[in-house]
Amino acid sequence: MTPTVRSSRNRDIALTTLIDLLVQVIFVFTLILVSADAVESDPAARGRLTPDAWKTLISIFDVDPRSVRRPDAQLAQIKGKYEKLQADVLACDSKTAACEKQLGRGPGNAPCRDSAGAEMVVAEAAIDQRGSITIRLRPHARELQDARPLHHEAVGTPLSVEQFGALFRPWREQGLARQPACAFKAEVTYDPRAPAGSYEPARRAIANYFTLSAPPRRL
Repeated sequence: MTPTVRSSRNRDIALTTLIDLLVQVIFVFTLILVSADAVESDPAARGRLTPDAWKTLISIFDVDPRSVRRPDAQLAQIKGKYEKLQADVLACDSKTAACEKQLGRGPGNAPCRDSAGAEMVVAEAAIDQRGSITIRLRPHARELQDARPLHHEAVGTPLSVEQFGALFRPWREQGLARQPACAFKAEVTYDPRAPAGSYEPARRAIANYFTLSAPPRRL
């Protein structure tokens, strides 16, 4: 008998033994539960198993060893379900992003996500009365700063539309370089005194690079 065959046979024996032990434990546990139910029930009903109790006892032994799958087969099925879920999330993100682009709320890419699957809101963008854009970084921006540090004037300084476009282009390019391509998100606030001729160009400049995480809010 080869080592591979012996190892496989030993594994099957161990798995069968484990199933037998599990059945015995469940059987004893069920008997305890049934006994407790009989003690607490009406005296006239003591000593009699209910139909549900009999079903429980019978179902314990209704196990076909041939239906017990190998661990590698179970792992493959779980992996397949996870990959399908990821594909479904990506498809949903893509549809949402297309709608947001039509509404002028983003560049049209699915949102960038961190390793935990959360959408990455990397900045707060405030539009002032003159249409200047001031950026404050959010915690998710730390990863971007480590990979593509911004110029020191990019954060906390009022920027014109042109300056904003030049300084934050690297972050837009970093999102596009991901697989699949994506867009980071930003929260936008604005001064209600800003005229449409100043506010709209600034809002569009932000939406060209970042997907708005929510409709712009008044300061």
